[in-house]
Amino acid sequence: MKDTPIGRREFVKQTAAAGVLTLAPPGFAWAAAGKRKPNIVFIFADQLRSCALSCYGNDQLRTPNIDRLAKEGVKFTNAISTAPVCGPFRGMLMSGNFPMKNGMVLTDHFLRNPTPYFSEVCKSAGYLTGYVGKWHLDGHGRRDYIPPERRCGFDYWRALECTHNYFKSEYYHQDEKEPRTWKGYDAIAQTEAVCDYIADNKNNPFCLFLSWGPPHDPYKAPDEYMKRFEGKQLKLRDNVNDFATAEKMWRQCDTGVPERWIRSRKGNKDRMSAKTNEQILENYRGYYAAIEALDDCMGKIIAQLENTGQLDNSIVVFTSDHGDNLGSHRQVGKQLPFEESISIPFIVRYSQKIKSATVTDALLAPVDMMPTVLSLAGVPCPNVDGKDVSSAAMGNDADLQDAVLIMKSIPLSVNWIANGTGAWRGVRTKRYTYARKSDTKKPWMLFDNQQDPLQLKNLVDDPAYANLRKKLDKKTDELLIPACDPEDPAVYAKLIQKERDEHGVRDRWKDLAPDRIKPGSQFGY
Repeated sequence: MKDTPIGRREFVKQTAAAGVLTLAPPGFAWAAAGKRKPNIVFIFADQLRSCALSCYGNDQLRTPNIDRLAKEGVKFTNAISTAPVCGPFRGMLMSGNFPMKNGMVLTDHFLRNPTPYFSEVCKSAGYLTGYVGKWHLDGHGRRDYIPPERRCGFDYWRALECTHNYFKSEYYHQDEKEPRTWKGYDAIAQTEAVCDYIADNKNNPFCLFLSWGPPHDPYKAPDEYMKRFEGKQLKLRDNVNDFATAEKMWRQCDTGVPERWIRSRKGNKDRMSAKTNEQILENYRGYYAAIEALDDCMGKIIAQLENTGQLDNSIVVFTSDHGDNLGSHRQVGKQLPFEESISIPFIVRYSQKIKSATVTDALLAPVDMMPTVLSLAGVPCPNVDGKDVSSAAMGNDADLQDAVLIMKSIPLSVNWIANGTGAWRGVRTKRYTYARKSDTKKPWMLFDNQQDPLQLKNLVDDPAYANLRKKLDKKTDELLIPACDPEDPAVYAKLIQKERDEHGVRDRWKDLAPDRIKPGSQFGY
């Protein structure tokens, strides 16, 4: 979305000088106009793939409250996580800019965004701002205190950089230097804090973000939810037994891990090569149990907005940072071009502008979320990489972009340890998924998601699709330009090392630098 080229520092300087960021009473801009702007309640889970929700077609679990949002709002069927891993998604969400521009090129790194952050824009418009849950935008340490100047403009603060210990989950309360611990299951306690915030601030417009850690592994939930799926024979996705794809990926692997990770890599291959699916099934059970727990949490938030008379004047957003392969194609984690990894839910309820039961196939990427939500709220957005697709949310133009970028910038990841997959780039259109290896620029994957929704037939070497492959490869080149992405792992490695040295933080790249090896050698081929 294009508006004004003002930079972040100048924006903060100007708004602070005008008394907007620090001195203006909450809601002053709207009160002056005789109209209160809508609240923004932005809720996102971690590692929740779209196909896991009942409103996206899953009949093996119940998500009535998330379903309600879809029934009373808009559901995007082509919401795509550009770089499907925590930090890069969150950086794009908060900035509206791609990783090379906002700084969050990998998880556990640092922001250096040139334009105002989502929360800063809202605060300049008179909103109260709050953040609860997992942050994962500060590379100084997953348990370290995050000072106010590194919170992207959020004032109310109940957050921790990162943990997946959901029953002993710490967080920092405002500016206290020692962490507290959430009571019980953290997502439930965080939801209670959000409900209190909603009640306490019912007379002021607020921008409130809630980031749940589940259903990210270790796939745990309170007993009442785990028992719902205990021993239950769930139907696995029909691509879980796609051994052929996994074996081809292992044979093509040409990046090695340091000695201490070789055992882990081989162990994963052994587990994923096993003909039994019991471990995958057990992961499904915990995954679904956590999702049902989150759905109950969503119900509490909706009820609180309703009970305080704020629901119809609130933009309620639900999404996830990325998906979870969860055994599909015998893969774990995320950061692959498969739908299970990149396809995420994106649901918005705002009755004043969005008609009930709207469904759109418009493409939407993380960089588009900030300009889209701000547009629905009537708040001008700075000049960012993302596009305003609010017209699609309101049931209108669904063809604002014909493709979105997808990527894995560097080799580091769980998937690199597990399957040897290095950096890649590509595009996702409404119909096709295309990806190429970044070190060689060699085409790697091409799927027709309309004819082959489970992505069991890779068309990349099919002569009948040669022209399409070239077209999508060219589109990848075109989208990399505005993303300022050199598609060179070495450039990223040097940048990461430089910035971590500047911050005085140990460089993980040095510990996990990939080695070039004979293809497949670390998998025994």
